[in-house]
Amino acid sequence: MIHLLHSINSFITSGGEEESMYDIVMHHLTDHTITTGFIGNINEQYLNTKLFGIFDMRITRWVVMLWVAALVCLIIFVPIARKIKNARYGSSSKWVNLWEVLISFVHDEIVEPNFDHHYVKKAMPYFLSIFFFVLFCNLVGLIPGLSTPTGNLGVTAGLAILTLLGMIGVGMIKQGPVGYWAGLVPHGVPAFVIPLMFPIEIIGLFIKPFALTVRLFANMTAGHVVIIIFIYLVMMFQSYWVGIGSVAGSLMIYLLELLVAFIQAYIFATLSAMFIGSSMHAH
Repeated sequence: MIHLLHSINSFITSGGEEESMYDIVMHHLTDHTITTGFIGNINEQYLNTKLFGIFDMRITRWVVMLWVAALVCLIIFVPIARKIKNARYGSSSKWVNLWEVLISFVHDEIVEPNFDHHYVKKAMPYFLSIFFFVLFCNLVGLIPGLSTPTGNLGVTAGLAILTLLGMIGVGMIKQGPVGYWAGLVPHGVPAFVIPLMFPIEIIGLFIKPFALTVRLFANMTAGHVVIIIFIYLVMMFQSYWVGIGSVAGSLMIYLLELLVAFIQAYIFATLSAMFIGSSMHAH
């Protein structure tokens, strides 16, 4: 919050008063290519390089945040996995037990209700990875000076595409390619309705990951926008009373964001499990 306050103050005092609030919000919520340090030197060397002429491979701040979230996952769970493996009768470490509780939560509340019993263990690694990766991506943006990767539509779309591939892949493996696509249309539908129903079901198939994309993006962006607006009010009115109210409101939204970070990771993983689990069976 201090970092954000300093950035807005610098923006305004440097002649930014003529700029709209939209410009300030977009400055903090859009991605930027890193141009300083070692990574910046790499970006300068490959500034105009695109993979296959389409994909921009420059390293941006959100790319770095994705690396940070992935690194946190490795730092936490690799040692914990080793401790659990070596502890034949369970670990007595409170740190390990804390993460075991969250792992059990994913098992009991996300995976088990959506998969047949003998597929739960096979599905656990993927949904544990999704849940904790999204959670850490959500939380990393609450650290001053860092950004929330899940506040980028490209990131949330990439995660949702994994769910889409899981739905199609698991469905085709369990039902067969023909059985999966034929099973999109509910059984018992009159033959003359099938040409109309099939395109609708195909559209519905792609709407699910689209909803995942927008839901996660919107929820992780909304809180940051509200905090920016609250802080901007301090600079705009330059009043102690407005400042007290704005800072208090920002702190409350910030604490709410901690809860939202967990809830959105849970919702994303749960809906992904529902979509993939239901694709194992025809309508």
